[in-house]
Amino acid sequence: MLIIRKTKFLKKLANLQLAIGLLITIGFMVAIGTFIEQDQNLEFYKENYPEANPLFGFLTWKVITFLSLDTLYNAWWFVVVLFLFGSSLLACTFSTQLPALKTFKIWKFITQSSQYEKLKISDSIRLGIFNTVAFNCNANRYHFFRQQRKGYAYSGLLGRAAPIVVHFSITILLIGSTIGLFGGYTAQEIVPRGEIFHIQNLTKFGNVSYIPQTLSCRINNFWITYTNELKTDQFYSDLSLFDQQGNEVKRKIIFVNEPLAFENFVLYQTDWDVVGLKLNLNGNKTFQIPLKKIDKGGKNFWFGSLNLDNVLKTNLTIVVNDLNGKIYFYDAKGILIEESYIGGFIRTNNNLNIQTSDFITSTGLQIKSDPGISVVYFSFLLLLISIYVSFLTYSQIWLVELPEKIKVGGNSNRSVLFFQEDFRKIVRRSLKT
Repeated sequence: MLIIRKTKFLKKLANLQLAIGLLITIGFMVAIGTFIEQDQNLEFYKENYPEANPLFGFLTWKVITFLSLDTLYNAWWFVVVLFLFGSSLLACTFSTQLPALKTFKIWKFITQSSQYEKLKISDSIRLGIFNTVAFNCNANRYHFFRQQRKGYAYSGLLGRAAPIVVHFSITILLIGSTIGLFGGYTAQEIVPRGEIFHIQNLTKFGNVSYIPQTLSCRINNFWITYTNELKTDQFYSDLSLFDQQGNEVKRKIIFVNEPLAFENFVLYQTDWDVVGLKLNLNGNKTFQIPLKKIDKGGKNFWFGSLNLDNVLKTNLTIVVNDLNGKIYFYDAKGILIEESYIGGFIRTNNNLNIQTSDFITSTGLQIKSDPGISVVYFSFLLLLISIYVSFLTYSQIWLVELPEKIKVGGNSNRSVLFFQEDFRKIVRRSLKT
């Protein structure tokens, strides 16, 4: 009784309509996750989805947070839907597809002449060449079986396994994504040049994520290249990874779309900033001026204030447009008094020499870890294999020796014209003997 109930449950779980419904549901959820920004802070949703003016008349920040639409891919109900979809695929595979694959290997003999007329192609040949037809079938890579005056041959059985491989690949993909969902993390670090940091500033993490503290990273150098129009072309970070003993385990220069990968995490170049300017006073005193970034219409510039008590009679304002251009000095009234550059000098009204020594820059790094990525890649490999396997044609040929003739016919699941040509070649070769 229990076995019967399990069988009924598996059949319901393997139902095609259920699998399609779950797939549509997953697609709808992904669309929602694409429309609603994910993993933002609460203030973001309060500002963009206010209660006073709900989107579509109902979508407010309270609805989003209550239904976990802001962290949709981590929501328990999303994981449940993925689990049901994967279970449906496995149930279909083990209850339907694998048993069906076994039946394709079973000898299927056709004895009635009328049955051959229903096949996609059939013919009648003279008696006495049954063995010749069997030989030519084997020569054309058909597996031939004979039982007294009946014969059966098939080819391309591997092509029938393609849907099974597809189901397994999708299931493995879901498993790998789930592992990454619960075990992965994302961190964002803004680190000045020359500094060492550990992974700390997490922006996203799973319920069982593990953030290793055995490694540290040093920003050896950071620089930017510009186009002829002085627009940012690319920015680079020279990184070194160290173990607990301080030994360098890996070093690499990274830039956008060229990350550093080590073990189970990857460091990406994402951003940069100018945090200060080093100045030298009269060749013997070095000090730093902090700079603040201003974004105006998509163009960035940095400014700071130079205030040396008892040295300068007035404060100077410093403005920087980029790391490759000029440095502008303004007085308290906003009048430009000097244009300089790194290594250049400015002379104040009391005969002080101030040299601009260097920029203090910081690089923006994104650190990602996904322990399920290798599982996901393996699922893609299986999916590619299934695509190629699906092109294999599954063909069947039947023979029966009647009192006056031999009846022969065949079927194919695809490439019917090629199969018919192959079938006729087998018949012609047999008649020539």
